[in-house]
Amino acid sequence: MNFAKSLAIYLFVLCMVPISKPVFAENLEFATIDLAPYALHDDPGGRLGLVVDIDLAIADRAGISITDEVLPIARALKNLKHGITDCLVMALTPWSEENFIPVAEVLSRFDAAIVTRAGVPITQVEDLHGKRLAIPRGSFMEFPISTDPNIKQVLTNGYEQSVRLFKAGRVDAIAGSELSIYYYFSVEKMSRDNIGGILPFIQASMWLHCAKGQVSDDTVKQLRQATDSLRMEGVFGDLVKRYIPDDFS
Repeated sequence: MNFAKSLAIYLFVLCMVPISKPVFAENLEFATIDLAPYALHDDPGGRLGLVVDIDLAIADRAGISITDEVLPIARALKNLKHGITDCLVMALTPWSEENFIPVAEVLSRFDAAIVTRAGVPITQVEDLHGKRLAIPRGSFMEFPISTDPNIKQVLTNGYEQSVRLFKAGRVDAIAGSELSIYYYFSVEKMSRDNIGGILPFIQASMWLHCAKGQVSDDTVKQLRQATDSLRMEGVFGDLVKRYIPDDFS
């Protein structure tokens, strides 16, 4: 697996064989990746998840009826590629631009980062030499954080476990999607006082994408106008604040 492919996997992109379904339906089928905080299950505060909220806001502003199915990453992307799903909010990549219609930007920053514990500054990946870094199993396999033999990798089952190890002082740093890390910081009642530094190592943006040949031009225009207006009004930024600690927004 080369570096570019590893980056694409992080950014929720898989190569699938296209099978389009040229049917234009008034009710659009959206999908949401089944990862916190993008989709939540049985949240004590009744929150549905950040991307579920984003999808509903776009649909409401555009005046379009949607259904939104929460799916594993591979299934969501396969469905979009095969025309089973009409639209999906995900990271913008060269692959997504080639295979789908990038309708409009939702969030300008959708980064992956390294977060260190208090007292451990970081300005470059090499600052992790001799340190224990929690990484979700199977993530960033071709990146320096995984290939540098001087970094002590602690593989975890996901962001929840990574953050709990971090809070307990069993690792010196964690790596992954900033939004997911910050969400679990909020779950664990953690603040900036509990961390040392933040080093983004993948920079990306989050966009609404739609399947090619699946959504009419007029509907794509409605979705674009709705998404652009919500972003410029700060609505998406306000939604993000519902899922992360105040001092990380």
